[in-house]
This record gives sequence, structure tokens and C-alpha cells, in this order.
Amino acid sequence: MQRLLKVAAGVLLALTPVSALAVEQSPANPEVYRVEVAQISCQPRKTCGKIRSCQEARWYMNNCSWGGRLDGDSDGAPCERLCGSNN
Repeated sequence: MQRLLKVAAGVLLALTPVSALAVEQSPANPEVYRVEVAQISCQPRKTCGKIRSCQEARWYMNNCSWGGRLDGDSDGAPCERLCGSNN
């Protein structure tokens, strides 16, 4: 999902509350920003097979009560298939 936002007095004005936000300023028009919004929620519970990126896995591990289960070998890295291993 992409949304265009404007900056007022140097503050990014979001149209909706979000959990994860990536912002990139347009080189052609510095007042226009490309925004990627990821709606991430702890419900429903996810498994590593349903998670698409390491960043998403880390978000679940750090923010959800069940997130520690994503680190099967307790090395601090969730979903080793996506994030690799810390060993």
C-alpha cells in the first residue's frame, strides 16, 4: 500500500496509525514522499512459514507475547530461514 503524505513544519503527517513505516522522499518533488505501510499485528499468531521477511520476524519477536517462539534454537535470531543464525 502506498500513500502520499505532506510535511508540515518538518513533521511527517501520517494519514493512519501504522506499526511499520518506510518513507522515501521523491527526488523530483521534495514535498512528495513515497510511503510503504505495513500493517503488522500480533493477532493472529504467525509461524516462520507465514512470515515474509527478517524485519517482520524481528518485529513479532520483539513486540508479541508469543514472539520468542520464533527463535527455535534460542540464539537471539528469529526464523533462521529468513534471518540466518547467530551461532
